Parts: sequence; C-alpha cells; structure tokens
Amino acid sequence: MRRIGTLTDPDQARRFADYLFTLSIECSVDIDESPPASETIGGEDESKPAVTPDRVCNLWIRDEADVSKAKEELESFRQSPDDSKYQVGGTADRIRKQNAAEEKRKKRLVQKVAAKSPGGGSLMGLPVRQQSIPVVISVIILSVIASFSTGVGKPKESQVPGELTSEETIYLALSFADWRDYAVTKDPYVSIKKGEVWRLITPMFLHGNTFHLAFNMMGMFFLGSAIERLQGSLFVALLFVTTGVFGTLFNVSLPPPDALPSILQGLGGSPRLIGASGAVYGLFGYLWIRPLMSPKYPIRMMPSNVATMLVATVFMIFFVPGIANGAHIGGLIAGVIIAAVVSRVPVDQYS
Repeated sequence: MRRIGTLTDPDQARRFADYLFTLSIECSVDIDESPPASETIGGEDESKPAVTPDRVCNLWIRDEADVSKAKEELESFRQSPDDSKYQVGGTADRIRKQNAAEEKRKKRLVQKVAAKSPGGGSLMGLPVRQQSIPVVISVIILSVIASFSTGVGKPKESQVPGELTSEETIYLALSFADWRDYAVTKDPYVSIKKGEVWRLITPMFLHGNTFHLAFNMMGMFFLGSAIERLQGSLFVALLFVTTGVFGTLFNVSLPPPDALPSILQGLGGSPRLIGASGAVYGLFGYLWIRPLMSPKYPIRMMPSNVATMLVATVFMIFFVPGIANGAHIGGLIAGVIIAAVVSRVPVDQYS
C-alpha cells in the first residue's frame, strides 16, 4: 500500500475514499489523533474546556498502479471538496453490497462443488476436487530416494574388479537399458525386449546432480500439485507417466549426436537419459494448452512463464551440452496432445 496524502476532516476523507471506490480504486482511511504540540488536553484548570485533538486522516492506496491517478484526484478534491461529483456515498454503498453479494455467490459455488468432490477445498480461490497431493509428494519422495541411492547420477564404483556396488546395481536396474547388455548389442531397447518394462518409467526417478533433482522437483510440485488438486490423483499420475514415457521414447528414437550436424547435436538421442524433466514438460504443455482449448478451465499460465519455458528449451538445445532435449520436446508434445484430447470432456464442474 502507498500513502498518497492526508486530510484533516474525517468526513471529507471518507467521502473522498467513497469517490475513489466508484472509480475502482481501493482507498483506506487511517485517522491519527494527537494533541497539538502547544496545548494540553484538559490542563490543570478543569474549568477550561479540553482542546479537541488534531486529526490527520492518512489516505492509503492498495494498488501501486492506482497511486498516480489517486494523487491527481486528491488535488482536485482539495480544491473543491463540496463539489457534487464527490457526493457518491449511496453509489459506493450500492457497489459494496453488489460485491458482497457476488462474493457470497462465489463461496456458495465453491461449497457446492466441494461437497460433490472428495476432499473439497480450493485452489487460488477456485473450486478443486481435493486438498491433498499424494501423487506429487510420492514422486518427489521416490525421486529423492532413487537419486541419492544411486549417487545422484554418479554411482560409487566397486574396488573389486567384476563386482558391483549397491549404487551401481540399483542404477543399472533402474536405467532405460542395462549398459552391460547395451555395450554388446548396441540396441537401446535391449532391456525392454527382455520384458523389463519398468525401465520405461524408472529412469524418471534418477537424476544427474542435486540441481537437476531440485529443478525437476520444483516443477513437479508447482505444476503437478495444481493439476492433482483440480483433476485428481489418478489423472495427474496418468499424465505424469504418459508424458514421461513418451518423452523417454522420443529421445531414444532420435539419431545419436554424432550423426547430426554440430549445430543440431543438442537434439541427438540416447538411451542414457535420466530425470523427470520430460514429464515436467508434459505437465507444462498440458497447463499451457488446456485453458486455450477449454475457456472454462480455471487455471491460466502467465504468458511470461510460457515464454520463459520455451526460450529455455531452445537455449538448452544450442548452448547447454549433456541435456536430453528430446525428452523435453517429447514430453511437451505429449502434454499438448493430451490437453487437446481431454479438452473435449465437459468442464462445467469448474465454472
């Protein structure tokens, strides 16, 4: 809030605040009473009437964007405080009553939706299906455990030739391909073809370093929790797995970096990929496109956030080595497609 000035008459201050309210400018009045510096209240002679305290009515503007306009209006008000255009008490009261009625209507709508949904609650003032986010929390916990139990992308090597440490064993078991088999066959799907289909999902829980882990988990928390609260745990779980798997397969299907021109090597594919960023990009793609396809969907991504994600994606392709950009692109594509498909489902429950 910003103080734009003062008035000495409380009635005038309230009248001015009402006038600003009709202009959609929120102004609060803070009345500060203090005795004059040269006189005392009451004094020793009780026969003398007490001095009326000076009153300073501080005018505070809530929104910084309204400060300049409010200052201009204050100068005009000081010149003609009794002008008829400032006699808007009735109008201000009517607007306040209308706003209060609208707030009550919104609260009843939220309560009605929450009563029909498990968990109830709200998300940024919007009706949601549940308050808890067990899937998001589970993904974060599993990612932390899997990452640190494998040395955060650098499993500790055994000092005994031919033996594997526990970190190496876990890392090989959760990677997309067992590197011992891959070294022989050069087939990125060698482990999947042996029936080890869990490898389609488990690489998402491994991470290359603590920054990689922290960045992906923050994305999972902020994007995933919004979707889980609004559309439920089952939906966000399916969205996470589907976009993550699609991102992984998309990355693996790309030609290796050395088969591409140097400027495009950031788009090279490899089965040696870990991390949940493909799924995180899938969540981002879903939240980006879904409200564009479904106007009633109650979550909107800021255009600046969308631009930041897309610019960062391009930047990493051309300037940051060692990134599985194919997983990012694949996950994003999957999220966009799912948003387009799901947008055909009625969303009246969000209106």
